[in-house]
Amino acid sequence: MNRVLTALTVLISLQLPATAQQATAFKDKNSSLFLYALSPNQAVEIEIQKPLERAIQANSCGLIIVRSDETFTLENQTVTPTSNFNIRELPKTCAELVGYPQIFETPTGAIAITGKIPNAAYTIAYPSHKVTKQLTVNACGFVQIRNFSASILNLPTVTAGRADFAFSALPIKDPLLCLKSVLYFPLGFNPRDAIANAITQTATPPTTTTTTTTVTSQTAQPVAVKNGNYLIVSGIPPGTYTVINAANPSQVKTYTVGIKACLVSDVSDWLRLRTQIGTPSAFLISRQGLTFPIVWSTLQQSPGVPNCN
Repeated sequence: MNRVLTALTVLISLQLPATAQQATAFKDKNSSLFLYALSPNQAVEIEIQKPLERAIQANSCGLIIVRSDETFTLENQTVTPTSNFNIRELPKTCAELVGYPQIFETPTGAIAITGKIPNAAYTIAYPSHKVTKQLTVNACGFVQIRNFSASILNLPTVTAGRADFAFSALPIKDPLLCLKSVLYFPLGFNPRDAIANAITQTATPPTTTTTTTTVTSQTAQPVAVKNGNYLIVSGIPPGTYTVINAANPSQVKTYTVGIKACLVSDVSDWLRLRTQIGTPSAFLISRQGLTFPIVWSTLQQSPGVPNCN
């Protein structure tokens, strides 16, 4: 395993496609789920969607009562609780079931199904059962869930939004290791190949503006370009950002981004003044645990330099 400083764990392209959502997530060959490039000890919420079956017993009147708002199947019959079923009181005696519909809703919102064998056991299947889990990132900036199974995952993305990911489509990589708060990558690990692509993007309500476009952490799609010695990053939410020399993390400059959602840094100027090393080949831009690497040689030229103040 190669020891890697946690400040340099993310090598994700800053120039994401406009319609793409990606997450720093992968699985290993033993079906462990890894979410990495996170802030140590931060809370992370994931939503897991997978099929679920549970046993249920009909009552003495052959009535099955299901208290759930999820679509389910029973004996090859699909029931959607949000359908407009007749609302009826639960009968006090079996004789009162005469004239009741085959499926009805109780005043408390439960779904009742009639005509089953009294006291018999049945199986209810939930094809898209959802569970939300609150996780805590370890000291090395990643989360591992062993023996994981799911069909769909809703995860935080690299642009601080959320999106759905198919567990079966996650890249397969060797596991990360955290020893005494030090992160170890397996030999040959390439973070660019350990990025998951979303299958759907969680809808974000449109923002109405007059003269400027409001960029939030949910709508941000960062874009980096250059003009001469200027590094220009746009499409970033307001906040405090650090621009770091990837080859020497001690070389840092801080910027405050306002409603114009961009920053401009004369990187060669401030690095030469401090280090006399010229322009580094790569930078890291960080804000609240999100780190976006920038490779200077791959940036496209911008025709001008915007006013971000």
